[in-house]
Amino acid sequence: MGKGIVFMGVSFELVAMCVGGYYLGNFIDEKMNWKNFASTYLVLILLIGWFVHLIYLLRRFEKENADDPKP
Repeated sequence: MGKGIVFMGVSFELVAMCVGGYYLGNFIDEKMNWKNFASTYLVLILLIGWFVHLIYLLRRFEKENADDPKP
C-alpha cells in the first residue's frame, strides 16, 4: 500500500509541474515578449526531469524488492 501511495504522489507531481511550468512560462513569455517559447520548452524540460525521477524511483523499488524477499 505504501508504494502505491508514493506513485500517486509522483502523478500529482507531474500535474503540478505541468501547470506550474505553463504559468511560469507564460510569465516569462510576457516579460521577454516571446510567443509561447518559454512555456513550451519549460514544460518539456520539466516532463523530461519528471521522467528521469520516475525511472530513479522504479529502479530503487526494484532493488528493494530484490533485496527483501517475501516470506
